[in-house]
Amino acid sequence: MSLGAKLNTLRLRKAESLQATADAVGITKTHIWELEKGKSSNPTAELLGRLAAHFEVTVDFLLDAGRETPSENDEAAVFFRDLQDLSERDRATVKQMIRHFKDNKDQR
Repeated sequence: MSLGAKLNTLRLRKAESLQATADAVGITKTHIWELEKGKSSNPTAELLGRLAAHFEVTVDFLLDAGRETPSENDEAAVFFRDLQDLSERDRATVKQMIRHFKDNKDQR
Protein backbone atom coordinates (compact mmCIF):
# COMPACT_ATOMS: atom_id res chain seq x y z
CA MET A 1 0.00 0.00 0.00
CA SER A 2 1.42 3.39 -0.98
CA LEU A 3 2.04 6.27 1.40
CA GLY A 4 -0.92 8.12 -0.11
CA ALA A 5 -3.27 5.18 0.32
CA LYS A 6 -2.15 4.73 3.92
CA LEU A 7 -2.69 8.41 4.71
CA ASN A 8 -6.14 8.29 3.15
CA THR A 9 -7.09 5.13 5.07
CA LEU A 10 -5.79 6.51 8.38
CA ARG A 11 -7.58 9.83 7.86
CA LEU A 12 -10.88 8.15 7.02
CA ARG A 13 -10.59 5.81 10.04
CA LYS A 14 -10.41 8.92 12.20
CA ALA A 15 -13.41 10.31 10.29
CA GLU A 16 -11.32 13.39 9.72
CA SER A 17 -11.56 15.91 6.91
CA LEU A 18 -8.60 16.92 4.77
CA GLN A 19 -8.70 20.31 6.49
CA ALA A 20 -8.70 18.83 10.00
CA THR A 21 -5.69 16.66 9.19
CA ALA A 22 -3.90 19.56 7.53
CA ASP A 23 -4.52 21.80 10.54
CA ALA A 24 -3.30 19.09 12.93
CA VAL A 25 0.03 18.63 11.14
CA GLY A 26 0.56 22.22 10.04
CA ILE A 27 0.24 22.02 6.26
CA THR A 28 -2.40 22.94 3.69
CA LYS A 29 -5.41 20.86 2.77
CA THR A 30 -4.10 20.79 -0.79
CA HIS A 31 -0.82 19.26 0.35
CA ILE A 32 -2.66 16.46 2.21
CA TRP A 33 -4.77 15.82 -0.89
CA GLU A 34 -1.64 15.75 -3.08
CA LEU A 35 0.05 13.29 -0.71
CA GLU A 36 -3.01 11.02 -0.69
CA LYS A 37 -3.27 11.10 -4.49
CA GLY A 38 0.47 10.51 -5.01
CA LYS A 39 0.96 13.89 -6.66
CA SER A 40 3.41 14.96 -3.94
CA SER A 41 5.67 12.00 -3.39
CA ASN A 42 8.59 13.32 -1.37
CA PRO A 43 7.43 14.69 2.00
CA THR A 44 10.08 15.89 4.43
CA ALA A 45 11.19 13.74 7.35
CA GLU A 46 9.71 16.36 9.67
CA LEU A 47 6.29 16.14 7.98
CA LEU A 48 6.38 12.34 8.05
CA GLY A 49 7.07 12.52 11.77
CA ARG A 50 4.12 14.86 12.35
CA LEU A 51 1.82 12.65 10.26
CA ALA A 52 2.96 9.51 12.10
CA ALA A 53 2.40 11.17 15.48
CA HIS A 54 -1.02 12.46 14.42
CA PHE A 55 -2.18 9.05 13.20
CA GLU A 56 -0.42 7.19 16.04
CA VAL A 57 1.73 5.05 13.76
CA THR A 58 5.45 4.96 13.05
CA VAL A 59 7.24 6.58 10.13
CA ASP A 60 8.45 3.07 9.23
CA PHE A 61 4.86 1.96 8.78
CA LEU A 62 4.06 4.96 6.58
CA LEU A 63 7.05 4.35 4.30
CA ASP A 64 6.94 0.53 4.03
CA ALA A 65 4.78 -0.14 0.97
CA GLY A 66 4.61 -3.85 1.80
CA ARG A 67 2.85 -3.34 5.12
CA GLU A 68 -0.90 -2.89 5.14
CA THR A 69 -1.43 -2.54 8.89
CA PRO A 70 0.69 -1.39 11.82
CA SER A 71 2.42 -4.18 13.75
CA GLU A 72 2.66 -4.67 17.51
CA ASN A 73 6.15 -3.18 17.30
CA ASP A 74 4.65 -0.04 15.75
CA GLU A 75 2.16 0.22 18.60
CA ALA A 76 4.97 -0.23 21.13
CA ALA A 77 7.02 2.48 19.42
CA VAL A 78 4.08 4.90 19.51
CA PHE A 79 3.48 4.05 23.19
CA PHE A 80 7.16 4.65 23.97
CA ARG A 81 7.11 7.98 22.09
CA ASP A 82 4.06 9.02 24.11
CA LEU A 83 5.79 8.04 27.35
CA GLN A 84 8.71 10.32 26.54
CA ASP A 85 6.32 13.28 26.44
CA LEU A 86 5.17 12.65 30.02
CA SER A 87 6.67 14.19 33.12
CA GLU A 88 8.98 12.10 35.30
CA ARG A 89 6.16 11.75 37.84
CA ASP A 90 3.63 10.60 35.25
CA ARG A 91 6.09 8.07 33.79
CA ALA A 92 6.58 6.65 37.29
CA THR A 93 2.79 6.36 37.66
CA VAL A 94 2.48 4.53 34.33
CA LYS A 95 5.34 2.22 35.31
CA GLN A 96 3.59 1.44 38.60
CA MET A 97 0.31 0.74 36.78
CA ILE A 98 2.02 -1.64 34.36
CA ARG A 99 3.69 -3.46 37.24
CA HIS A 100 0.29 -3.76 38.97
CA PHE A 101 -1.36 -5.22 35.85
CA LYS A 102 1.49 -7.68 35.31
CA ASP A 103 1.41 -8.79 38.95
CA ASN A 104 -2.37 -9.30 38.87
CA LYS A 105 -2.87 -10.74 35.37
CA ASP A 106 -3.65 -14.23 36.70
CA GLN A 107 -6.47 -12.88 38.86
CA ARG A 108 -8.49 -11.69 35.87
